[in-house]
Amino acid sequence: MKNILTLLMLLGMTLFFPNLFANNTNKVGEEKIVRGRVFDKKSNEPVEYATVAVYKKEDNSVVTGTISDENGEFKIKGLQPGNFYIVISFLGYDDYKFDDITIRKSGNTMNLGDIILDANAKSLEEVDVVAQRQSVEFKIDKKVVNVGKQMTSASLSAVEVLENVPSIRVDIEGNVSLRGSTGFTVLIDGKPTVLDPSDALRQIPASTIENIEIITNPSAKYQPDGTGGIINIITKKNRLKGVQGLINLKAGTFKQHGGDFLLNWRKNSTNFYVGGDYNNRPFPGESFSERQTKANNITTVKKSYGENDRSFNGGSFRTGLDWDISDNNFLSVGLRTGKYDMSGSSDQEYITTTLPQSTETLEQNENESSRGGFYYSITGNYQKKFSQKGHELSAQVNYRYRDGEEDNENLLFQNNNPIASSGTYTTEDGPSGRWEIRIDYVKPVGANNKFEAGFQGRSSNSDDITSLSLFNASSNAFELQADKNNAINYKRNIYALYSTYNGEYGKLGYQLGIRGEFTKRDILNKKDNQDYTIDRFDYFPTVHLSYKLPEDHQLMASYSRRIDRPRGFYLEPFITWEDMYNVRMGDPGIVPEYIDALELGYLKQWEKSQLSFEGYYRITHNKVERIKSVYDEGILLTSVANVGKDYSLGLDANYNVPLFKWWEMNIMGNLYQYRVKGSTNGQSFNNHSFNWSSRINNTFKLNKLMQLQFNGDYNSPTATSQGETEGYYAFNGAFRIDFLDRKMSGVVQVRDIFATAKRVSITEDADFYNYQKWERKAPFVSFTLSYRLNNFMQKRKGKDSNGEGMGDEEF
Repeated sequence: MKNILTLLMLLGMTLFFPNLFANNTNKVGEEKIVRGRVFDKKSNEPVEYATVAVYKKEDNSVVTGTISDENGEFKIKGLQPGNFYIVISFLGYDDYKFDDITIRKSGNTMNLGDIILDANAKSLEEVDVVAQRQSVEFKIDKKVVNVGKQMTSASLSAVEVLENVPSIRVDIEGNVSLRGSTGFTVLIDGKPTVLDPSDALRQIPASTIENIEIITNPSAKYQPDGTGGIINIITKKNRLKGVQGLINLKAGTFKQHGGDFLLNWRKNSTNFYVGGDYNNRPFPGESFSERQTKANNITTVKKSYGENDRSFNGGSFRTGLDWDISDNNFLSVGLRTGKYDMSGSSDQEYITTTLPQSTETLEQNENESSRGGFYYSITGNYQKKFSQKGHELSAQVNYRYRDGEEDNENLLFQNNNPIASSGTYTTEDGPSGRWEIRIDYVKPVGANNKFEAGFQGRSSNSDDITSLSLFNASSNAFELQADKNNAINYKRNIYALYSTYNGEYGKLGYQLGIRGEFTKRDILNKKDNQDYTIDRFDYFPTVHLSYKLPEDHQLMASYSRRIDRPRGFYLEPFITWEDMYNVRMGDPGIVPEYIDALELGYLKQWEKSQLSFEGYYRITHNKVERIKSVYDEGILLTSVANVGKDYSLGLDANYNVPLFKWWEMNIMGNLYQYRVKGSTNGQSFNNHSFNWSSRINNTFKLNKLMQLQFNGDYNSPTATSQGETEGYYAFNGAFRIDFLDRKMSGVVQVRDIFATAKRVSITEDADFYNYQKWERKAPFVSFTLSYRLNNFMQKRKGKDSNGEGMGDEEF
């Protein structure tokens, strides 16, 4: 009861925010500003890229202008006293004109209010798209990546798209890290996914993604889970009238194949969409490893080499309905379901040497593994808009289910004997279900400020059932080891209240937030009927600031406190056999990681180019690491522990510039000093490394219908608590052509052109040394054919602030 009262007090305290700041707006400086918001008359949705032009009344000459943002808002600064008229226009709408605009010496802001544009009856079929978005857009609390410009990721998944995104690193095995951390949260259209983060990103085809939001320092409105922040995947939807569609077919080397589609139908107040995808993505490669372990005064050395193939195979289906009940009430429901399988196979030659006896054994190891299952999620959303623009109440209910299954079979053969001498077969089933309820309230305060508050509740229930079978050479069959079977039930309820306040104070923009969460977690080990329970209250403050400097310069700063809760198998208090040479064990006593993150960003925009720097400093408390130790001769145990703290101090840089009309270059870099210190296996450590990565992306427009793209990236070595991961580099290329009046396009791409990508990791301690190397087969060639029904791209014409047209917009 005490924790619930604390949450209510937190929400009540935030009600003072409007009174605290509402009287402080627009009192700094005397800069003349004209502002307003543009909306569509029928849908009441904001109109982005509407052109706002200011003319002198005396001679009809153009003074200045701008375009509206994604919220329909615009702001024009620097007007001198005088008489003007303003025209707001957008392709497909009738112009809206303000005939008499007088700027006086006194007063610094003129608010034109809400401007409602009415649709024009003229046909839009012959109009080309001329507005092009920056590949990366920066906002006060996130970066938005325009996926359409990443040609070299067209036929693959969200993982490959992220290779060309600032702050993101993707290793050769497709593992994603955000600012050096793998502990991030993945959202799909703002909703949590039922899959693990990396599995979710591998599942989503790049061709179905509209853009990706990278939120490194989320506000209090978002769930605080994840060390690195949030990656929000925004999928394509279309709300134009009639029927639109997008179909993609894909094929490539190493038996890659797949396809996806999205169909949208809108009539009057109802919008219905349906989509699906299927993909088979193989990752064949070769591996080499060397392991030395010491146990019972015996040193065992194992060297292996051979083929190591991995693949992702899966499909999904999604559908949804949007219903505009009235001008101010909206309802939507959605369903996403699918099945996936991450499989692997290897055929390894082993040479095992035992010292000091100097005995040597030649063995062959065959491994088959599979991890996947069926999943689905159901979502319902309701939104109520009040008479004041931006004043709204929304509610969301979401249920997610996953039937996870995993199995791993290892067989060991000696001296080319066709009958196995030993082996292991392990299984792990992990069905899980999760409810989530959200209620969000938004209330504008004055012209520029906004108050938000809400409640979020999460309830999850999952099981983890493991088994081990050993191979009996006499019977040539696996025999179940009942004493090594385990079952665990994991329940967790989280209740949260949050509030944020957004506003402006002259050129300073700010967002203040506070979030309180109460967590009740219960872990039941069914084998010995032992229970582990936690009741915990946490708070998470956030601060976001931005300051507009002259001539399109902008400064941004932020702070957030976050939490990274242990994954389910980190808490399992028993031994689980992964294969013949590796076992794992969790610890229900480990505590979550808490992260303090600071960021300072600078953004400079020119007419057609953009430069940004983002400095960051992050401290992780209660650092959780996977720790390796010797379990038995030649067998390593992987456990988890709170080892100490880690520190990251770094700088992200991004520069996007069109060198010529036909050549655009994007340069990204990330460098940071990483330090992790603490103790493992009773020994103190203090490891550090200077890490850096860079990417250069070049896009060449050969003509209006053909484009060529090349990119390359390098990732430096990085330290871990027990060793390091080596660096690598790779180059990719792509060619795109549009035809059939741009209704169809083809993309040919080649990844890892020079076969330089590889993964090498080294871990060591007093009792072991482990070296692993994996190289994928390359180059990887693929082809994607896309067809747009009724031209799925939204055609629109816009101008920048100088009245000049921009290039083609891609989706």
